[in-house]
Parts: sequence; structure tokens; C-alpha cells
Amino acid sequence: MSAVGFKDYVENKKIKDIVQKIINNPTEKYISNYGKDKIKVELLKEYGDTFGIIVRGELDENEEMKIFSVIPYKKGKLPMDIDEVDVIYSDNKDDYYVYFEDIKTGNPITFYLQNVVDYLDIDEDEEAYVENIRLVALSTEGTVILPINKDQVDKNLEQEEEEWRANLLELARDGDEEALQLLEIDAEQSAELFKVRTKHEDLLTILEGFFIPYGLNDAEYSILGTIEDFKIKTNSLTKEKVYILDLICLNFKLQVCVNKKDLVGVPSKGMRFKGICYVEGYLEFS
Repeated sequence: MSAVGFKDYVENKKIKDIVQKIINNPTEKYISNYGKDKIKVELLKEYGDTFGIIVRGELDENEEMKIFSVIPYKKGKLPMDIDEVDVIYSDNKDDYYVYFEDIKTGNPITFYLQNVVDYLDIDEDEEAYVENIRLVALSTEGTVILPINKDQVDKNLEQEEEEWRANLLELARDGDEEALQLLEIDAEQSAELFKVRTKHEDLLTILEGFFIPYGLNDAEYSILGTIEDFKIKTNSLTKEKVYILDLICLNFKLQVCVNKKDLVGVPSKGMRFKGICYVEGYLEFS
């Protein structure tokens, strides 16, 4: 909640008051006759530039809303190309998580699904395709750190390596054994080089970015990425300041939303962001 400007709203009574206001006057409302005998409801209330709170639940026979979850959200603006996705249902909270592999890096990523009603509205016999994913990370703590010093030659070499690796990944997905072997050799060599360098260098001077699972929650990650752009927005209710950071991390892009009070340092283009984040995403269906 802090990431979208509700840092001081941790008391149960305050949350209940906000939820009641959202039910009475949502910015957006989504309804699905899921399973014919259930009516799923999502109520979105914006409190800033594409960020706010989702109240999710079901309507009973008396049209009273049974609330399952209250979720802070930020609508992502940076699309990611994907190959295929798996949607996983978590029945303990009626939540949905999405699993996929990033095409360019092969990294597995799990995120919390924002637009559940859109997903539930797809009939089993209907052909639907996910055109892209828009990821956003809500951060509870973060730090702005210096970038790695690179000249143009370093950047060109890095780009060539990324294109070479992405091409091999594509061939490996199609069953090319030689491409798979080359990727394994590259991974072994990179790991060996990493071991050597960590004896003499700091971790943050070796790794320009990372996206590592953190804690027990599937959608929680430790993230390090380069800031390509940023904005500062104000929560219309609490007046708390929120940073929206456009990051490039391991050759893919995502937005990070973090409360100004939770960020150490002042962001600027070219600097890096390091923080603990809860990753959410929006599936865009054809």
C-alpha cells in the first residue's frame, strides 16, 4: 500500500473506510458471471496517474459484496513480448498468478494478475491470445545507486552479446541441440568469470542488473535495473509523493512504483535502482 501513497494507512479501520468509499464510488467496475452461479467483481479506484486500489470479491444472492482482497495497483505502460503464459489459481485468497519466460533472456518470471475478470471472461472454447504483458513492480524499499561506467565500445559489445544470446534462445526453443549446448557453455563460462571477479570487485560493479526471487511469495523479487525515465506523482487522497521509475533490467523493461519516503537517494536518468518489489502485471488479450 505504501508504494501507491498509502504509507500511513496500515490501521484496519482506515482500510475499511477506504474500501467502503471505493464500493460506493469506483473509478472503474468490472463484472463477470464466472461459473454461472458466481458473480465476480473488480472495483478500481484511481488515486493518482494510473495507480490506486483494486477491491475484488463476489456478489451474493442479496447482491451484497463479499470482499476477498484489497490490492494496491499501478497500470504498467511498458509492453513485453512473450511466447506463452500459464495462469495459476491460488484458491486460498482467490488470487491468480501468471508464469512465463522472458523471450530475450529466458528468465522465468511470476507475477500477480491484475485484470482477473478479463481472464475469467474468456470461454473455454474461445480462441484468445495474449498479445503482450505490462509489468509493474511495487517497491517497499529502494535505493538509487551509481551506474556502471561503460564507453561506447562496451555498449556495442554488450548489445551484440544480447542479440547472439536471444537468437540462441529462440533456436533452443525450437529444439536446436547445438544452440542448447552453446547456451550451456556460455552459462558455465559466465559463472566461472563471475567467481573470479567477485574475489576482487564489488557485486554491484559486476552486475548491471538482476531480477532475483526474494522471500516466500512467488511474485516478490529483488531488482536491480537502470533508470531510463522517471516521474513524481501525488496521491490525491493522502498527498503522499510517489516515484514512477521506468527501468531496463536484464534487457526487458518494467515500471517501478515506490513511495518517496521509502526511497534512499534521488532518481535521475542513467542511475540505477535497487530494491525489494512485489511484481504485478496486466495481460493484454487479442
